[in-house]
Amino acid sequence: MADRAFERAFNKAAVGESLLRVPKKPKLSADVDPGIPVDSQAQLCTPAQPEQVHNAIAKILQAEKDQDLFSLLELPLPDVDDLGRPVWSCSASDVSKAFRRLSVHVHPDKNPDPEARAAFEALSSAHRQLRDTGLLEEILNKEVDRAKQRRDAAEANATPDERIAMNAAHRERARELRQKEGQSFQAEILRQLREKQDKAKRKRQAQSRSRHKDESEESEPDEQVSAGASATSHTSAVKLGVLASKRGKPKLIF
Repeated sequence: MADRAFERAFNKAAVGESLLRVPKKPKLSADVDPGIPVDSQAQLCTPAQPEQVHNAIAKILQAEKDQDLFSLLELPLPDVDDLGRPVWSCSASDVSKAFRRLSVHVHPDKNPDPEARAAFEALSSAHRQLRDTGLLEEILNKEVDRAKQRRDAAEANATPDERIAMNAAHRERARELRQKEGQSFQAEILRQLREKQDKAKRKRQAQSRSRHKDESEESEPDEQVSAGASATSHTSAVKLGVLASKRGKPKLIF
């Protein structure tokens, strides 16, 4: 009986100790990315299985072959608004986070495989293009047709009543967009008009200041000429007096 009681007490203590144990978080390497959450970084620091890396490389290279930069970085695809213009919900920061997350296992410093290097170069190119504002605008414009095809395919699977409701909502949103754009356009026209008026006003003021400055500069030489002429007359008279004294004539004293 005592042995059984001791065994039960021992098992109970062992269970309690196991419940009190707190699992230690994995230590992160010194080169972890501060922009990624700690839990995600711990997951990235865990060595990936060769099959996972192989599948990731194959997916990246296939997306590059399809010229699909968004799938290459595993980012949401662009859409079109109700006026048929491209829209995309991702920011430049989102693009960089996706690049860092996917490049962990294909970086040449960590994976010497030639296909891994090719995948890393594809990721780098997609990262650069989607962060460039000018290139991104061109890419989104090219994606408009694909986005419309995806929307049309989604509407094709709807019931007749659902399509009627979807079309009505589409027209209402398009009307609201046009109204907002009309207001924005009017505000922009007024802003440009005020800017043009202010520019013309500043130009007139500058011309007025320049004209007054020129008139002031012109009056100063006239005064200097008058003073110079008076001094010249005085000097000439003195010279005449000196010359006359040399000839025996009375001196002129000034």
